[in-house]
Amino acid sequence: MRLFKRRKQDSGVPARGVFHSDWAPHMQICAHTDDDLYFMTPDLMHSVRAGIPVVSVYLTTGEADGINLSFSDPARKTAEPDYPGYTAARQHGIRAAYSALVTGSRRGEWTRDTLQVREGVTAEINTFGEGRVTLIFLNLRTCVAMPDQKVLHLWARNIEELATLRPAGSPIPEESDGRTLTRDGVIDTLVDLLQRYEPAVVRVMNPDPDRVSYEPESGSITYCDNTDHTAAAFFALAALRRYERTNPARKPAVESYMGYCNKLRPDNLSAASAAEKFHYLAVYGGEDGHECQKAPGECGDRPLGNRAYNRSYGQSTTHRWQPSTTWLQRRADGRLTAFTVLGGRPAMWTQDRAGSWSGPKALGTWPADNDGRCLPRLDVIRDGQGRLHVIAMRSRIGAGPEEQQRDVMHLVESAEDGSFGTWTNVGNPYGRAATAAARRRGLGMPVATVTGSGRIKVAFRNFGGGLSARTTTDEGWGPWEDLHGGLLDDPAGICLKRGTVEFYATTKDGMLRWYQEEPKGAFERDYGTLLPRPSGSVSLLEQADGRVLMLSRQPGTGWLLAHRQREASGSWDPQPYLLDTAPGYGPVAHAVLPGGDLVLVQRIDNGTLSISRQPLDGSALSSEWTPLGGGPFVRAPSVAVDGAGRVVVAVLDAQARLRTLTIDADAPFTARLANRWRQH
Repeated sequence: MRLFKRRKQDSGVPARGVFHSDWAPHMQICAHTDDDLYFMTPDLMHSVRAGIPVVSVYLTTGEADGINLSFSDPARKTAEPDYPGYTAARQHGIRAAYSALVTGSRRGEWTRDTLQVREGVTAEINTFGEGRVTLIFLNLRTCVAMPDQKVLHLWARNIEELATLRPAGSPIPEESDGRTLTRDGVIDTLVDLLQRYEPAVVRVMNPDPDRVSYEPESGSITYCDNTDHTAAAFFALAALRRYERTNPARKPAVESYMGYCNKLRPDNLSAASAAEKFHYLAVYGGEDGHECQKAPGECGDRPLGNRAYNRSYGQSTTHRWQPSTTWLQRRADGRLTAFTVLGGRPAMWTQDRAGSWSGPKALGTWPADNDGRCLPRLDVIRDGQGRLHVIAMRSRIGAGPEEQQRDVMHLVESAEDGSFGTWTNVGNPYGRAATAAARRRGLGMPVATVTGSGRIKVAFRNFGGGLSARTTTDEGWGPWEDLHGGLLDDPAGICLKRGTVEFYATTKDGMLRWYQEEPKGAFERDYGTLLPRPSGSVSLLEQADGRVLMLSRQPGTGWLLAHRQREASGSWDPQPYLLDTAPGYGPVAHAVLPGGDLVLVQRIDNGTLSISRQPLDGSALSSEWTPLGGGPFVRAPSVAVDGAGRVVVAVLDAQARLRTLTIDADAPFTARLANRWRQH
């Protein structure tokens, strides 16, 4: 086994690309001036380096206690708060970080101007590189000395309005300092910005942070995230719904990113990728080794400085709505269909018989619900009769608990003509009561598997950290099952040839297994798998010899690992096979070839794809990988075998369009494949 064989490619950071000024931008809607660096990179870095215009909108000043000194500086004890000065320093820091990301130097030339937004408020807009980077500061206050004046209180209608703060040295007129925005004013301002820029991709914070404590008697819950992050996500999603109702020509792909909750999970970035993130955060914090040429307050965010690593939540970049790799599937007539979510609604591209594609068009009939949106993950699976089933999650948000709804949605392919009809609401284990709002928000993303009798079983993490499941019956859907356990991340499922279903998920200590002794049997839990804790959800396949093959990523390295059972239905060999030493990120797409081999497609650290062929007969695995290019892209790749037996790799590209790469399954994979991507 060649553990350290190098791939035949340059896996370093790609050169800073040509600026595509005519491309639709990627928009980030954040609470604070470092949220996009902390929580949305490396995705954001790949966008910038590819020359895609980026627009970052910051709702708050983030002025905290107003003291721009390191927490280890003795002068902090006697320093007086300077809220406008600290706000200005943070905004100076983010300009420096973006300048360094684009040019390699923190000292870029920015154009600073004002922007009139709703309700008479003046925001600041900064542009760099002829629009390559645009930063918009709404400057809503978030001062620790005013605990009742918080953006989350504005969202929840606990306060009617929230004041803005003019940063020191800002082009905003002094008489505009203290102007207020209402809840609708913030939403409408974001809608105006969405209409102005028409982004292809919108990145938002996490509306549903993990809980760290819960008191059932009082209902009191402590969450792991900053409430500003949560409010920023709510405002962004509300604005997106209003914007999407205007039926824009370009419907955006929306992604949500965890904030401080990253520290509760294994590190999912490689050391090199995390170090790059921390480098730009150090530039933002003014501790990248430069000497301030102006006032020290303009050097950046000194309380952060170069201590981002010590905060423990920058070592990961975690999508709240974990992507699926099953969204490319072959229909009964041999044509491929790619399923996705754009503009908060499920959509699809369909291959015609000549091999070209049409779409995107609506996937089924989504319920007429003005507030509900389809979250980005679609899990697609084939039942015992060969029909495709699509599982999604619908989300509704609002100011009050009764408006916080999460429901599993189900769509099935018609057995007669292969069309898709109306989505069915499968519901959730907690009903619709206002008292269950927190429980609904704590649901993970659903994963589907087929039982031995051909039924569809849906499972996901519930509020208590256990596994909830529901299965189709002759009459519809059966009752909700509580399978118990304790998991951190979304599970992966598999139905074995013997007809039993198993689920695996990451826990605080390793991997937990749910299994059946016989088809239709009760689920048992195996806490003694001896499998190490991976950095995210795993991929499961059954080999020809009946043993299960598990693909996972090692925390802190991004290396792709493979574990095998020692024997069918037996214990696991805890010693992994190292499939790839080039760091990667996110779930691995896979498909079984006509000859029985397995093809794997993964995203590597530079934001592109690589492909490998592996045996499924239990023989030695391979560490050979071939670069495919294809980046940057949104969510995760998918791969399928078309009606002619060819391998088709699909991504949602940086403009939220379908791109595919078709490969002869019998030919060797070569680097020349990277030039054969087609956009649809």
